Amino acid sequence: MRVLHVCFADSDEGGAIGAFRLHQAMLSQRVDSKYLAIRKRREDDNVITPGFLTRALVKIWNIVGQKILKLQRSNDGNYRSLNIFPTGVHYIINNYNADVVQFHWINRNTISIRELTKVRSPVVLKLPDMWAFNGTEHYLAPGATERYRSGYLGNNRQEGDVGLDIDRWVWRYKCRVWKKAKFTIVTPSKWLGECAKNSLLFSRLRVVNIPNPIDLERFRPAQNKLDARIVLGLPLDKRLILFGSIQANTDRRKGYHHLCAALEALGKSGTMREDVELLIFGTLSMGKESLSGITAHHLGTINDESLLIAIYNAADVMVLPTEADNLPNTIQEATACGTPCVGFKVGGMPDMIKHKETGYLANPFDTQDLATGIDWVLKNRGAALSRRVRENAERLFCPAERVTDYLDLYNKILQQNKRDKLEQAI
Repeated sequence: MRVLHVCFADSDEGGAIGAFRLHQAMLSQRVDSKYLAIRKRREDDNVITPGFLTRALVKIWNIVGQKILKLQRSNDGNYRSLNIFPTGVHYIINNYNADVVQFHWINRNTISIRELTKVRSPVVLKLPDMWAFNGTEHYLAPGATERYRSGYLGNNRQEGDVGLDIDRWVWRYKCRVWKKAKFTIVTPSKWLGECAKNSLLFSRLRVVNIPNPIDLERFRPAQNKLDARIVLGLPLDKRLILFGSIQANTDRRKGYHHLCAALEALGKSGTMREDVELLIFGTLSMGKESLSGITAHHLGTINDESLLIAIYNAADVMVLPTEADNLPNTIQEATACGTPCVGFKVGGMPDMIKHKETGYLANPFDTQDLATGIDWVLKNRGAALSRRVRENAERLFCPAERVTDYLDLYNKILQQNKRDKLEQAI
């Protein structure tokens, strides 16, 4: 089986991390897997990248696209992408002659909407977010109109949006260009799969749920939690709450403001005592500060995977009050390390957290309930809870099992293609 993965990057971003881990898992199972990235940072012969001119064209079109998107003014804070300009990346893909081409996070104009239909091999779209069946939005803000369900009409635009309705134009363009496309859709979370099935754009296509794999030999519980704290220079006698993500305190969707409100609520209730401190990674800040009455340790941006594993193991609970998410890498990584997690019952969080069994799922955006969840984990922390968390991660993210799921899917796709070609010949 010759597989080509296509993603904007090979590292540093959520979608790229998930894509590259799947590629690595396939290599470990002796699959002929290659990875095409516009931005390559790994010294890896299995990662290929276009030439300078193509990369420059992708960058230029991305800049132009972001300027065009400013003609539509929205206050929802969502990242948006056009992907309407040709880059020629499909020629590189077709020259590789893969049995299956799997696309991951392909925005920043990695490949255009129309060029996806020019890929000759069977195409699998693994959705890292909602962009593929939305207009230009990667996620929807809480309470936003779900236009992907009923169509991007002239009368159902989100209240407060002004200027050109570029979301509508791009969605209608996708409908026109992808009308006869035979994509297979894979979603890491059940929630995103249901969204895709209920979308007007993808309701006719096959939608399959396959969680992202993770290296369970690397991401695993430490034999002694205190050892991780010693390495990191963290207090040994405190209960540690962990929060972190890419752009942890600047991406509103990740819920830093909800965390602050929950800690405030804990402080007022008297639950938060002096033996509790907070760890934060994914910000530019370093050092300590007082946050909602407790000591917060800012660990900065973490690029060292071993250091990240130590942080997960040092914590008693991981909190990610995200407002919308597919299958967050931070929760996946934390649970693989046996660290129980707390978050809102949204997106793919219920896939990874079993309420009051491996963690706590708070009612969406109820910061008092989020505070209750943090308190519940801190009171129930220990070897038994950690073991249940790890066992759930092993069930969901086992690399060998997830690769088998993909290979089974690929074989079904190839068999169907053979049948379709035979019918056409007859």
